[in-house]
Amino acid sequence: MLLLDGDDPLIERERRRPLLPAPRRLYFYRHPNVAALQHCITSEANACLDKDASPDTVLRAIHAAESGLFVVAPELLLRAMHEGGEVPMPAPADPPGDWSALTERQREIVRWAARGMSNKQIARQLGISPETVKTHLHHVFEHEGISGRVALLVAHLDDIEAQVRTT
Repeated sequence: MLLLDGDDPLIERERRRPLLPAPRRLYFYRHPNVAALQHCITSEANACLDKDASPDTVLRAIHAAESGLFVVAPELLLRAMHEGGEVPMPAPADPPGDWSALTERQREIVRWAARGMSNKQIARQLGISPETVKTHLHHVFEHEGISGRVALLVAHLDDIEAQVRTT
């Protein structure tokens, strides 16, 4: 896990070991704003925090980031929403496994679902209705012969473990 100074323009650099998973990164800013939040999101960081945050807040942010959550002060998130700008969310990578029999839209929805997003969140991200997301997932579950999101990932657990061993 890296705690980084978001105000330092030289902080971004190439990873030394590009084949290993990227470490979790928490960015700290003197005055976090919407642009800082957008930078954190597009760089797939795990937090956008104020340098003056309390030690308790930082510890909670570290624990949340370890769990894969994105941490941001509610005030900054509200400010981003009120300014009306869409905060871009990078598209997730394909979950490990053979998804070639699925349509491109189904694979896209599976990628978002594998990130833990709800049908409603996926629908908002893709500009479609939650019912459409539900239908696509239902077709994927039928195709895979399973009955839910967790079962979908468990069905491909061997592929996931193999990918982890090779990285």
